[in-house]
Amino acid sequence: MIRVLCLTLCLLACACSSAQTQLPVNGPQTADEVLNRALSRPLPTTAQGMARLDAYLKGERRSVDLIVILAMPNAVQMQAVSPTLDMLAVMATDGKRFASFERGGDKCMVGDACPRNMARLVPIALSPEQLTPALLGRPPILDLPEKRLEWDSKRELYNVTLGLDAGTHQQIFVSPKDFRIVGTVLFDKTERVASIEYVGGDRMPDTLRYKAKDVDVSISAKKPFDLDLPADAESFALACPDGMLRQEMPCVDETPPTGSRPTNP
Repeated sequence: MIRVLCLTLCLLACACSSAQTQLPVNGPQTADEVLNRALSRPLPTTAQGMARLDAYLKGERRSVDLIVILAMPNAVQMQAVSPTLDMLAVMATDGKRFASFERGGDKCMVGDACPRNMARLVPIALSPEQLTPALLGRPPILDLPEKRLEWDSKRELYNVTLGLDAGTHQQIFVSPKDFRIVGTVLFDKTERVASIEYVGGDRMPDTLRYKAKDVDVSISAKKPFDLDLPADAESFALACPDGMLRQEMPCVDETPPTGSRPTNP
């Protein structure tokens, strides 16, 4: 009797263990299938709305309301505004060049729209063609031949891994219900380099959380964004105000002279 009971318990334990790691039977069974389903979800062509930015930079917290205007594939405008909607600072790009300035400041920053410059107002260091879809719910995806698919039983999500664990690799978490990407993590071997997490929403996430070294950013919509409305191209070709000094900003790291302020955010 004891042998039968032990054997039954062992079989149950094995069955439970198998169920926790097994892919859903009626769903995709390969990494390519899951990725194709996720990337085939159409993104909004444009998005406009107000969000709350909470950012921690090297232990310092910044919180402000943002007016956000996006147009696929690579156009962005973000305005930091006061509670009375007065503009405090603005950054915009048409996908090639960027410009940014603060109200009352004496300098207008301009330059190529590289990740370093894109992060000067909102500290998310992505290129425009990465940032625009990322804010709409599609993070950057590495182009690597090695792919594997696992089931995250704790969160009940597909886990697609691109690349090899011994080098640069990326984990992408996908909902089995609607194949939305709900998060991604970039690794350099065992070191976690950056991550993006999406919370809520339908065609566009309610909240984006971005983490990298010394950076923790949350952008949360104050109400659902207006989607697929016409966007004025002039919103992304920001002109420096008269009287401001145009300062060309570099895309490479530079060591600031002693006593000067660093140019990165």
